[in-house]
Amino acid sequence: MPTLIELYVMGAARRPVVVSSGSLGESLGLSQQAVSKHLVVLESDGLIVRKRSGRRLAVTVTPKGSDLVVSLYSRLRAAVEGSREITFHGKVTTGLGEGAYYVSLPGYRRQFRRILGFDPYPGTLNLVLRQDEVEMKRQLKFTPGLEIEGFRDEKRTYGPVKCFAAKIEGRHDAAVLLIERTHHSDSVLELIAPQNLRRTLGLSDGTEVSVTVYPGDKDWVHGKCNINAVPQP
Repeated sequence: MPTLIELYVMGAARRPVVVSSGSLGESLGLSQQAVSKHLVVLESDGLIVRKRSGRRLAVTVTPKGSDLVVSLYSRLRAAVEGSREITFHGKVTTGLGEGAYYVSLPGYRRQFRRILGFDPYPGTLNLVLRQDEVEMKRQLKFTPGLEIEGFRDEKRTYGPVKCFAAKIEGRHDAAVLLIERTHHSDSVLELIAPQNLRRTLGLSDGTEVSVTVYPGDKDWVHGKCNINAVPQP
């Protein structure tokens, strides 16, 4: 893992980085032989790709390797700092029309009521994030949240959904959905709320909205959002 982290710090997740096992060993305080073995293991695990560049190696950290580093970073940050608020800013955009269908499915809706404490309006509010906040959204998948279990009905199987309690404009209860299979890119933040947010807040496409997200499990976010407002079914 130290070798993978060092490569990531050197920028190998963005472009191939030309290194030698000797120079990596000096940076890490390891022998050249140890680093060479690490590189072989990392490549066999699909975490890096190596190509010869003269007498040295051009090394690239793969998306799988990047996800592993970001996951470790997120877990360490949570352990050191504790869960903390994250604020996103985005502009309202029209969705693909799937939100109303999925949010209304009984298998999801029962869990939203129980875990989030509100009965969601059948639809999602979609925000296109500022470019500098897209990476923050990607890190959410490695951040502790509220887990909605997948289920199966007579038609098909529906996957799990990760949720984060949130406040819109600092006062309206909502939840950010992190959906594993979605047509939206990482630049789009999907939210649900007890009411039609467009109507309640007078929003239209292009309106900028701030969203404060509260990472952590239900015990931590209690008091941050209205997660116990609705009687349990």
